[in-house]
Amino acid sequence: MPESVESEPFIASGSDDWQDQQKQQSDSRSYIVRFYHYKEAEAHWNYLQDNLKFKGWQWIERKNPAARFPTDFGLVAIDESVKELLLEKFIELNLVKDVSLDLSYQRIVLEEKSEKIGAFANGKKRPGKMFTAMSFSEDQNYAVANTSKLKISWNRHLLMQKSQITSLLGAHELWSKGITGAKVKMAIFDIGIRAGHLHFRNIKERTNWTNEDTLNDNVGHGTFVAGVIAGQDEECLGFAPDTEIYAFRVFTDAQVSYTSWFLDAFNYAIATNMDVLNLSIGGPDYLDLPFVEKVWELTANNMIMVSAIGNDGPLYGTLTNPAYQSDVIGVGAIDYSDHVASFSSRGMSTWEIPHGYGRVKPDLVAYGHEIMGSKISTGCKRLSGTSVASPVVAGIACLLVSIIPENKQKGILNPASIKQALVEGATKLSGPNLYEQGAGRVNLLES
Repeated sequence: MPESVESEPFIASGSDDWQDQQKQQSDSRSYIVRFYHYKEAEAHWNYLQDNLKFKGWQWIERKNPAARFPTDFGLVAIDESVKELLLEKFIELNLVKDVSLDLSYQRIVLEEKSEKIGAFANGKKRPGKMFTAMSFSEDQNYAVANTSKLKISWNRHLLMQKSQITSLLGAHELWSKGITGAKVKMAIFDIGIRAGHLHFRNIKERTNWTNEDTLNDNVGHGTFVAGVIAGQDEECLGFAPDTEIYAFRVFTDAQVSYTSWFLDAFNYAIATNMDVLNLSIGGPDYLDLPFVEKVWELTANNMIMVSAIGNDGPLYGTLTNPAYQSDVIGVGAIDYSDHVASFSSRGMSTWEIPHGYGRVKPDLVAYGHEIMGSKISTGCKRLSGTSVASPVVAGIACLLVSIIPENKQKGILNPASIKQALVEGATKLSGPNLYEQGAGRVNLLES
């Protein structure tokens, strides 16, 4: 049995201390201890110290913006040699809900102008992927097989206008009426954004939730997503240029994140009353219960979450978490010919294991092939992926929110009402089935 001892805290998040400690002590792993109630982190730590006087575990102090608010979880390091005993002791505590591994996530960002994405990329088959024929023929510019001359002409028009996707979806009609996303708090969970970027007029706050000491986007993905939502550059306009941008840096430069980083960032988003949240990521682990249940809590607090369904098409059953949750707006991608992109993940929902809700996903699709968005510091570039289609819908959601008068938002505005507006307003595409397109292509003006 472990010897009785008081635990000393580690300092983590915002520095490399905890990562270095893990390298030195490879026999320990970090665990998320969830509590039934929100309290100050120190109160949770004191409770564990008073009731769990054994060697083999240490409290990890998290230094991030959420530290000034009450929390419902703690992070602890547990030695592998006494793991089973300590986990049992943690669970026996009356105020402890459960204990889970702090899982790590690696995001793969699609390369610019990548033509082969999904099961086969760069001429190589991804591990575990079975060969499935492409759902459409994809050209560098556009698909023309089996189409009429009129269709080809319209496709060319779309391709010429593709730098202005906002015009294709009629955003200018709302802008002319003064609907620009003003006073909408938009949380962008990605890899940050650089201060003073000329494409954005309303960056309200930048926060870092990783172990890297920076707020900046050094990869380009976070800036691009923000540009699609709220960019004001004439070459790559965003949908809601006056929306208030809150950049949550939840990924490192190496595109790595942890469940605990997301939990702290989600708690902060709840505490600061975000309206819309875009999450251009996804993962297969629907059994990461702390993450899943925190998403439920977000939407229960009337936050509208938009998420990419994944880039593992054209295989079926490849949807990612959290996009396939019922309370989240899951977005797939189409090209300018209204074909579902080959890389866009398809239903059915793997959420049938273990809950069996019988849902249909994606909820809808949006343009996500060769979309223009902002570069890290200046200028515009093109990217493809469902992580590009997701901010298209998030930007539209910001416009829909700003349509509702502030004095009526409390009774009207919630994730269900915005999702209903988007789904019922969507344009059904001919050809793709329900598990490829959901309700159809997003239609701003109809929504």
